[in-house]
Amino acid sequence: MTNKELLQEYSKSITKLKKESVDAGITEEEFKKMYYKSLHDLVKNNHISAANNHQWFKRKLTWLICLSTIIIVIYNYKSIHACVVCEMQDYIYPGLRLLRKFSIPFISLFPVLTELYQETCLIQNPFFTVVDMDCWPCSTVNNVGEVFNPQPVHKQQSAPFVYKTEQKEIDLNELKKLYMKNKSLFDVESPKVLINNKYYWSPQDTFGPDVLQENLYVWKSTNFNTARLIRQVIPRPKVVPKFGQSTERFIIIDSKRDMFHIPETECNYSFLLALSGSRIIYLRPAEECKYQCKTLKVELKQSYLLWYNWWYWRPIAEPSIGNETFIAHIGSYC
Repeated sequence: MTNKELLQEYSKSITKLKKESVDAGITEEEFKKMYYKSLHDLVKNNHISAANNHQWFKRKLTWLICLSTIIIVIYNYKSIHACVVCEMQDYIYPGLRLLRKFSIPFISLFPVLTELYQETCLIQNPFFTVVDMDCWPCSTVNNVGEVFNPQPVHKQQSAPFVYKTEQKEIDLNELKKLYMKNKSLFDVESPKVLINNKYYWSPQDTFGPDVLQENLYVWKSTNFNTARLIRQVIPRPKVVPKFGQSTERFIIIDSKRDMFHIPETECNYSFLLALSGSRIIYLRPAEECKYQCKTLKVELKQSYLLWYNWWYWRPIAEPSIGNETFIAHIGSYC
């Protein structure tokens, strides 16, 4: 049927419907209202249907584009990765610098967050492992040797060793004197002491009258000012090169006399210096090398230094025969 014929048919239907409405007692005004309302509902339904169809088409097109993009990226992963890495190199430093400027107002509102700036890692991944790690450097080591003429150790060294240093004994009283002399600096730069790996005390509480309680104290420093003060009483060991030592330092006070793990250091070339007391140190191989390398044992006496590569060994301290309070210094270099 042509459009003209359709309109004529539609007009006859409306005329017939109007006559039936009059016969049913519906006035002409009421019929007009009903007629216009039906037209309005019809237009509204058409709009809704068109909108739904548009949304369905848009959603389907989005999924198609995403799927196509994923397929293209997977197929050309190597070339895309190389291109992105090359292009991003010039923007990494300016981007981080801009981010730092944007963060200054936020940091000024929350000054306590500034200490996070010194941390090399905010959240550690306990499930991280190195795939296909080369364990040869530790697989050939059977014991911890003692060195009598130590020299600065560079990257070719991997076997752990001990040697007697010229470090003077530093007991609790000496540590307390160092803290009290520089209290204002330590309270700002290194305000937290980890107790039994559970909670924190302030240095003032740590070096108070209850310092001899049976606890494990781990005092961490991560900045130049406190590192400079610590070096005044604990000089740089001979095995540590002149350049490359990390500013991260640990002071451990073990009056709990129980087994504990030596903290992980920022750099993999680490040293543990006994300032007072002694402990049995077990060097357990890293998880990736536990089947190729052996667990080593050594007694670390006062003023002795244990050098080890943290990449291959995870040290654990246990009480020795004397079982006295143990004070140690931990550092590292890259």
